[in-house]
Amino acid sequence: MPHRRELQGLRAVAVLLVVFDHAGLPFLQGGYVGVDVFFVLSGYLITGLLLRQARRDGCVRLTDFYVRRARRILPAAVLTLVVTDLVAHQLLNLVRAREAVSDSVWAAFFVANVHFARAGSDYFAQGQPPSPVQQFWTLAVEEQFYLVWPVVLAAVLAVPFLRRRLLWIVLAGAVVSLAWSVHSTATDANYAYFSTLTRAWELALGAVLAIAAPRLRGSAAWLGLACICIAGVFFSSSTPFPGYAALLPTIGAALVIAAAPGSASRLLSVAPFRYVGDRSYAFYLWHWPVLVIAAEYAGHDLSTAVRLGLLAGAFALSILSYDLYENPIRKMSWRPQTGALLWPASAAVVLVVAVPILVSLNARATRISTAAAAVRPAALGQATATRGSWTPLPAVAAAVGAAKRNAAVPWPLTPAVTNLRNDFYVFPAGCAAGRGQTSSTICHLGAPGAAKTIAVIGDSHAQMWMPTILRMARRDGWEVVPFVKVGCVPTKWLHTKDWGCTVWYRWALEHAAKLHPQVALVAASWSGDPHPTSAVRAVAAMIVQVKRFSATTIVIGDSPHQHRNPVDCLLASGATMRTCSARASLSELQTDASVAAAASKHGVGFIKVTGWFCARASSIAVLCPLVVNRTISWIDLGHVSETYALELSTPFKNAFRRELFS
Repeated sequence: MPHRRELQGLRAVAVLLVVFDHAGLPFLQGGYVGVDVFFVLSGYLITGLLLRQARRDGCVRLTDFYVRRARRILPAAVLTLVVTDLVAHQLLNLVRAREAVSDSVWAAFFVANVHFARAGSDYFAQGQPPSPVQQFWTLAVEEQFYLVWPVVLAAVLAVPFLRRRLLWIVLAGAVVSLAWSVHSTATDANYAYFSTLTRAWELALGAVLAIAAPRLRGSAAWLGLACICIAGVFFSSSTPFPGYAALLPTIGAALVIAAAPGSASRLLSVAPFRYVGDRSYAFYLWHWPVLVIAAEYAGHDLSTAVRLGLLAGAFALSILSYDLYENPIRKMSWRPQTGALLWPASAAVVLVVAVPILVSLNARATRISTAAAAVRPAALGQATATRGSWTPLPAVAAAVGAAKRNAAVPWPLTPAVTNLRNDFYVFPAGCAAGRGQTSSTICHLGAPGAAKTIAVIGDSHAQMWMPTILRMARRDGWEVVPFVKVGCVPTKWLHTKDWGCTVWYRWALEHAAKLHPQVALVAASWSGDPHPTSAVRAVAAMIVQVKRFSATTIVIGDSPHQHRNPVDCLLASGATMRTCSARASLSELQTDASVAAAASKHGVGFIKVTGWFCARASSIAVLCPLVVNRTISWIDLGHVSETYALELSTPFKNAFRRELFS
C-alpha cells in the first residue's frame, strides 16, 4: 500500500463537512456524514497496515499495532480533554462544568459512545446543551472496533482455510452489522447513532477495500465525491441515520478510495487539502469544545458568522497542537514497553485533572442542596379560571411583578438547582411505556382498591402531574391507573408513520375502556407544537374516544413553556427574575384556548393551568416566571418540577372538583 496523498485530501473533505455542519451552515445540515467517511478511511488504512505487516513478518504483531495506535491518538486526545476540563471549570456554570468533566472521564477510557447513548435514551435529557467532549464518541467506536479486529484478523490469518476466505468473512460481518444498523435505526435511533455494533460495517467496508486492494481498478472517484456531497447537502437531523442512509456517504468514500489515479485524485492531492487532512484529527478534536463552551458561556445561540470565526480559531489551535505537540510525539523513538504504558498513563493524566475538579464542584453542589432543603414552600393562594379566561395565582402575579422590576432571583431556591432534573416524578417500574415499548403494566396507584377510579392518559405532561393527582387521590380515596408514554405527543397519536406511538395510543384506549373509570384525565404537550391544528385535532379525537367509556372526562391544560434552560438561566451571572421569565407566545395561548374550546364542544371538563404559571405583565405581554416565591417551577423547557406540582395540589384539587361536579 503506497502512500496516497489523495486520501489525506479525503480526510480534509470529511472534517470540513463535520465542522461546517456544526457551524450551522444552512446548506450543509448533513455534514455529520463526514464521520462515516472517517470510519471507512480508518478501516481501510488500519487493515492495510495490519495486512502489510502480516505479509512482511508472517503474522500480525498486536503489541506493535497497539503501540502505534496509542502514539497516534492518545497525545492529542489527552491534551484536548485536559484543556477542555480546565476551561469548562473556569467558564461554565457549576452544573455544566461538572457534566463536562464527568464526560471527559468516560472519554478517557474510550467508552464515550456508551455514555452518550445512555444519556440520549433519557427523554428528559432532550433540550440539554451538548457535552463539550461529545465528539469523542467516534474515537470510542474506532478503539472498541480495533480492540477486537486485529485479534480476529490475526486468528483468521493463522488458519490457511480461513485466510483464503478472509474477504468473505469480513463481508459477512459487514452485512450483519448493516442489518442491525437498519433495524436499530428504526427502533432506537439514538442507540443506533452511537453504537459500535451499528457502525462496525462502515469500518468493515474499509477493511474490505484493503483486502481487495490488489484487485481494485475503480474509476468513479467523482461519483464517490458526489455521493458524499449529496449526503452532506440533502441529509438533515430528521434523516433516519445511520441505517440505509449511511450507505450513500460510505459507498461514496469507498469509490474514492478504490479509484485509480485521475482528475479527482489530483484535486484531493493538492497542497491545501493535504494540509487540512494532516491536521484533520486535531481540528476534529478542538473544534467541538470551542463551539460548545463559547455558546454556553454566552448563554445563547451564536450566529453563523461568530461560529465560523470560532472555527478559524480552532483550526489555528489545531495547527499549533499538531506541529508543536502531536507530530513530534508521534515521530519520537519509543520502546515497546514505554509505548504500552501510554494507554494507562493517558487515562491517569485525565483523572489527575478531573477528580480534583469534581471534588470541588461536588462540594459546592452540596452547599447549594443543603440551603435548598431549608426552604419551606409558601402558600400559592387561590385563583379562578374558566374555559374562556384565567386569573393568575397571587404568588405568580407577584413573581411577574418582580420580573417587571427586574428584581434579583431570590436565593436559596427549592429544589436545588444543581439537582433540578431529578426533581420529577418517576413511575414504579413498568407502569409507563418506555422507549420502543407500545404497552405497559396496568398499575393501580393512589388508593388501590378504592371504589372510584381515575384513568390518566397522555405523554410526559401527564407524568408531571402525577404527584398532584396522587396526593389528591390518597386523600380523597381514588384509585389511579396511568396510561402514559413519554414522547408520544398528540400529533403522533394518529400519525401512521410513528408506528410506536400509534400502537400505544390504541392499546391505551383499549385497556382504559376495560376499567370503565369514573374519571379520565387527559394531559399532553401541545403548547408550542409546530403543528397546532394537528395537535388540537388529535386531542379532540382522544376526547371522543374517552367519552365512550368514562363517566367524566377532564382535559388538563398546557401552560406556555420556558424558552431558556432553567439551570443555565438561574446560574448565569447577573440572573434576574426578568431574564428568567419566558414571554408566552400568541401561538401557545391560542393552541391552549383551541383545546379548551374542543373540550367545551364535546361537553367535557377542562382545567386551565395558565394562571398557575403565568400572568399578564401588560395588555399585550404574558410572562411566565421560572421562580415563584422561592420555588423553581420548571426542570427544563417544558416540564413542571415535582416540588412546584405538589405546591399546586390545592388549586388542582379545587379545579378538579369544579369540573367533576359541574
